[in-house]
Amino acid sequence: MTKSAVIQRQQKDLNVTNPIMKTNVSTYDDDDEDFVPYQGERFNVFDWMLFKTVGKKYSGNILLSPISVKMALVLLYEGAQDQTAHELAGVMQLPASRSATRDKFSEILQSLRMICPQYELNIGTRLYVDTSVSTRQRYAAIVETFYGVNLINTNMSDTRLITEEVNAWVKNVTHGNIGKLVEDENNLKDSVMLVVNALFFKGTWRRQYFLDKNTYMRKFYLSTNNSIDVPFMTTVSRFYYSESPELDAKILRIPYDGHKFAMYLILPYTLNGVDHLLKEINPFILTRHVWLMQDMPVEVIIPKFKFDFTSHLEPSLRELGIRDIFDDTATLTGIAKTKRVSRHLIVSDVLQKTGIEVNENGTTAYAATGVQIGNKITDQTFHANHPFVFYIEDESTGTILYIGKITNPLQQEGSTENVKMDFTSHLGQETRPSLPSASDDVLLIPHGEERYNFFNIDLFQAVNKEIEGNVIMSPTSAKLALTTLAEGAKGQTRQEIQAALRMPENLQEIRTIAQRTFAALKTFKNGTEIDVATRLWTKNGLKIMNNYNTILQQYYGGDIQPVDFTNGYTAEETINNWVRAATRNNVKSILQPGSLNADTTLILTSALYFKGRWQKSFNRNAGFIDCFYIPKIGCQRTNFMATTAEYSYGHIASLNADAIKIPYTDGKTAMIVLLPNNHELDPNLQILSKDLSYIPISALLANLYITEVNLILPKFSIESKLDLRFALEHLGVHTMFETTADLSGITEDGPLYVKNILQNAKIEVDEQGTIAAAVTEFSIVPLMGSSTEIFRANRPFLFAIIDLQTNATLFAGRYVRPDSSN
Repeated sequence: MTKSAVIQRQQKDLNVTNPIMKTNVSTYDDDDEDFVPYQGERFNVFDWMLFKTVGKKYSGNILLSPISVKMALVLLYEGAQDQTAHELAGVMQLPASRSATRDKFSEILQSLRMICPQYELNIGTRLYVDTSVSTRQRYAAIVETFYGVNLINTNMSDTRLITEEVNAWVKNVTHGNIGKLVEDENNLKDSVMLVVNALFFKGTWRRQYFLDKNTYMRKFYLSTNNSIDVPFMTTVSRFYYSESPELDAKILRIPYDGHKFAMYLILPYTLNGVDHLLKEINPFILTRHVWLMQDMPVEVIIPKFKFDFTSHLEPSLRELGIRDIFDDTATLTGIAKTKRVSRHLIVSDVLQKTGIEVNENGTTAYAATGVQIGNKITDQTFHANHPFVFYIEDESTGTILYIGKITNPLQQEGSTENVKMDFTSHLGQETRPSLPSASDDVLLIPHGEERYNFFNIDLFQAVNKEIEGNVIMSPTSAKLALTTLAEGAKGQTRQEIQAALRMPENLQEIRTIAQRTFAALKTFKNGTEIDVATRLWTKNGLKIMNNYNTILQQYYGGDIQPVDFTNGYTAEETINNWVRAATRNNVKSILQPGSLNADTTLILTSALYFKGRWQKSFNRNAGFIDCFYIPKIGCQRTNFMATTAEYSYGHIASLNADAIKIPYTDGKTAMIVLLPNNHELDPNLQILSKDLSYIPISALLANLYITEVNLILPKFSIESKLDLRFALEHLGVHTMFETTADLSGITEDGPLYVKNILQNAKIEVDEQGTIAAAVTEFSIVPLMGSSTEIFRANRPFLFAIIDLQTNATLFAGRYVRPDSSN
C-alpha cells in the first residue's frame, strides 16, 4: 500500500498517494493456544470514522489502509500550528501531547518493522522537498528520529524525474504491485513537497485450511434478487468467533502465520445488512466482541477475491473535520523556515491506491493507504455469500493495516473519483465501552445469599399490585441500582435500603455480592447476551465525592452525569438518548415529555439489554393460531409456538401450578414459566406471585425433573414503563425520597434526595429466543417443552429469567393477554 501527499505552492496538490498493498494468504494455522486481544489503549477511532465516511459514499468494493493515511498526515501535523494542528490532532484522535504522539507512532513502526520469516511486511515513508524550500532543521530531525523518514531535497520542477523516482521506490516497496503511484507527472506541477508512504503485506494462513480441491463455484448475492457465480473456498475447522447483536452480524478471526497479524471478517446476518453494518460499526463494539470471542468449530465458506481501489480522500477528510490543510488558511509554519514560503504550503489531495488478493494460500495486499481483510463464520457455518466488511490488524499493537468492504468479489477495480461528495461536517457517535464479561466458571451460592434474593419476589409482588395487564421488569437491575445508592447513604436512609435488600452489614460482603450480580448482567456466550449500564443523573453544580465515584465505577460498573434539570426538554433528551444507546435502540425513551421538574435533584437509571437464544429452538413450521383465554373476556386468537423435547418440568403443589425451565444457549440462564392450575380464582396472578415468596428459587428448581414435554407458548412482546418509587415505599424504603434523606456519601454540597427510580423494560419472544431491553428494567423470554407432559400456556402465566449460578432473578414478568400495552 502506498500513500503520498503533495504540497504545492498554490492550491495544488498535497497528493497523499498510497500504493496498493498486496497480502498473499497461504495457510491459516489454528493452534491450540489461547488468543488474548491487545490489552493496551487502541488508536483506531479515526480508522473506522474514515472507513465509514468513504463507505457510505461508495457502494462498491472498498480497501483503505488507515495506518498509511495516518503516517502521511502525522508528518503534516508535526509541521502544523494553530487551527491546522488542532484539526489534525482532533480528527485523528492523537494523544494529548506531541511527545506522546511520537511515542505512539514509534511503537507502531517498531512493531511493523520487525523481521519474521513467516510473513513479509515492508513499510516506508519518504518526504520530498523542493530545493527552493529551506526546511527547518528541527522538523527534519523530528521526522527522522521518531518516524524514520528521510527528508530528500530535490528539484521538484523536474516532474518527469521525480515521478520516475517516486514510482520506482513505491514499486520496490510493494514488490511491483503498484507500478505507478503518480499516474500523470503534471499532477506534480507547482508542487514543493511530496509525502509518500508505502506498505506491503504478504501473509499465509497459520494453517493450510483452504485446499484447492475444496474450492467450488457458488452464488454470491449482490442483493436479494441479484446473484453472480464466484469461486468459494471452504473449510471446517476451529476459529475464534463472536456474534454482535448491535451490528446484527457475525465476527470471525483468521490468524496469519507468525502470531502477529490476523484478518477479521464481519458478516451481516441478512443479505442486505452491510449498510446497517457500516452505520453502526465502531471500534468500541468491535473491541468488546473481540474479547468475547470463543474458540469453536466453524464451517467457513468465503469467496476468492482480488481488486484494486483508488480513493481521493480530500472530501472524506473534509467531512471528518480536516479542512484547513486544503485551504489557503493552512498553517504549516513548522516545516519551512520562512513565513512567505510556509504560508503557501497547502494540500490539494490525499490519494490512496490499494489492492488485495485473497485465495487458498493466503492474502497478498498492496496499497497506497490500503486495507485488506478476510471472511466470517457462524457457530456452525460461516457463509460469506453476500456483502461483508473485513480488516487486518497487528494484534501486538492493535494497529489496523487495512479495512475493506466486499460487495462484489468479481469487481476488479474501484475508485471514489467519480462519486459525489458531501462536505458537511460529521463526527462519529460516541459509544460507551462495555465492561468485561463474567467468567464462565460455575459459582457456588455463598451461605445466606439465598436471602439476598428475597427482594426480587418482594418487588415483583409490589409492582403486580399496582399494575394490571402484562408486566416486564428486572428486580436484579433495580437491586443493583439501589445498592449503588446505599454506598452513598447514611443513617435511616441506608438502614431502610439495607433492610429491604436483606443486605449483610459487612461492606466488603455487600460489594462481593454486588459484583457477582453485576457479572451475571455482563455476559455473552454462544449467542446469548446480557448487558447492563447504570447511571446516576445529578443536578448541575453538585460536587460529587471522589471516593463515591471510584466505588461506583469499581464495584458497580456505573457512573455519574450532571444534567441541567431546569431545562426539562434538554435533560429529557439527554437521558433518553443514553437509554437508546444502552439498549441498542430497543427502548426509545424512559422519560415522557414534561415529566421532569426544575427541583429534581437526582435520577437513577439502569439500562438492561438481554438477547437469549433457546438451547433448543422452536420449529417455525410448528406454529399455529389458537385461543388465549383472557380473564373476564374469554378467547383471543394469537400466534403460538410449539415444540416437543426434554425439559426440567414439575407440578409445584404448594403453588398449585406447573413449572418448566427453558435453558438458553449460554448454559447459565434459563426461563422459568409458572402456569397456575386454577386461573379463574387468581386472574391477575397476584396470589401466585405472593406464594412465590415462601419458596426459594433453589427449592423450586430442585422440584423440577427432566421429562419429555409438549410445550406450547404464545409469541409475545411486552413493554413496561415503571416508576418503582411507590413499590419501594411499600417495601419500607421511604426516607431516600424525602428532603430528610441523608445521601452525604455522594456529596456534601447541600441536601440530596431521590426524585424517581425509573424502569423501562421491553421484551420480544419468538421461536429463536428473546430480545429484551430495559432502563432499570427486567427482560424475559418464553420457554419450550417436550412430549409426555403437556404444558399449554394458553392462559395467564408468570415467567422469570434466572441466573442458575446464583439463583438471582434477572427478569420477571406476567403475561395475561396478547397485544396488551402498558
